[in-house]
Amino acid sequence: MKYIRFLYRAGIFLVLTFLFFLSSTFIYFFTVDKRKRLHKLIKNSNFYRDLALKLFNIKVYINNFNLNPEESYIITPNHLSYLDILILKNSDKNLFVSTYEVKNTFLFGKIAEYGGSVFIDRQSKNGIKREIEMLKEVLEKGFNLVIFLEGTTSNGETVLPFKSSFVELAFQIGVKIAPTCIKYKAVNREKLNEKNRDLIYYYGDMKLFNHVFNFLLNVKSVEVEVVFLKPINPKDFKDRKELSKYLHSEILRCYTN
Repeated sequence: MKYIRFLYRAGIFLVLTFLFFLSSTFIYFFTVDKRKRLHKLIKNSNFYRDLALKLFNIKVYINNFNLNPEESYIITPNHLSYLDILILKNSDKNLFVSTYEVKNTFLFGKIAEYGGSVFIDRQSKNGIKREIEMLKEVLEKGFNLVIFLEGTTSNGETVLPFKSSFVELAFQIGVKIAPTCIKYKAVNREKLNEKNRDLIYYYGDMKLFNHVFNFLLNVKSVEVEVVFLKPINPKDFKDRKELSKYLHSEILRCYTN
């Protein structure tokens, strides 16, 4: 029975992926205006996101959503899994800041690009000013930027220290930061624990293909809570390091409660 379910879900997943690529390619090449193209790509990816959540029986509970739709924000969640992307694509305004390493990953890189991600080079200090200008332009067009300040995923035991480089963006244009806490609560209707957490969490030297295969084979349902904390004005802090520490402490407090 488990393998029949796997074949069914894998088959549907492949069909959805094909249709997503087909529709996204059409939008990409036949929408000339870049802003309109980005909006269409995000709406299209969010449509398939909703289908994927139903297919994998992922229930998302959003608490305390307090973002003004008339404003743009930098959303800073903790990072645990590639599923975080599906979880946080709850708005047609949300763009994800990712890396060129992800962009160059087979299949998933193109999915990220067609999903509306913008890409940066975290290793290049020389290009940081140029990339901040690019992200600034995205915010000024009315989008939100989702940035995983940990820079990588964790095993769920804690929230890793934040990298403060791109918090500087908030200071430069005065945009508010929305700290956000992701908490996976259950898998297969069993409370998440050390024994089953690796079905969800993707970290360390785990192989992406193996993890996705194991997820499709063994995961029947997922429950996750997303808590939006009070938006923060960067002007209330003296520098990016102080702000990064505060963001980390607030998200960690939420995550461990």
